[in-house]
Amino acid sequence: MKKFVILLIFCLPVFGFGQNVSAIRKQVEIINNSKNYVVKKISNDYFVDVKNEVTDNGQELEGFYTRKELKKIVHSVGLSNQEIVTQFYFNHNDLIFVLRKKFQTIDNEGQYIEPKLISESRFYFVNGNVINQNEKIDQKEVSDIKLQSTIFQNDLKAYK
Repeated sequence: MKKFVILLIFCLPVFGFGQNVSAIRKQVEIINNSKNYVVKKISNDYFVDVKNEVTDNGQELEGFYTRKELKKIVHSVGLSNQEIVTQFYFNHNDLIFVLRKKFQTIDNEGQYIEPKLISESRFYFVNGNVINQNEKIDQKEVSDIKLQSTIFQNDLKAYK
């Protein structure tokens, strides 16, 4: 009986996280399948002129709103040899999921190529904590992702 209780104690959190991931996936699917968003787009000029952030191939930020509630942010940034696209998903203003894709845009000879996916990272959040991720990262990177989400939300609010 003691072994059963110990096993149950270890299994319940894992089962609970699995349930949360499934619920988050469903919510992300709903957000992606919705069509009637008000989209707020911030061009590279804002990042250069207001924030003094210059990248090799620019950056862009889009916020997707339903009834003034932010549901999704898409940030694209072009670096010298790659493009990084990060999508942030929200439910009731809480960050629930982040998808980050990195694409190679220049080959070894320095020639532009059709973007080639080189990595994809997924982070599932509950109450501000990562409950699941597809790659090993340190806690500082998770903190940076959450901070970036907050900064982008503030940029969308401030941008006219």
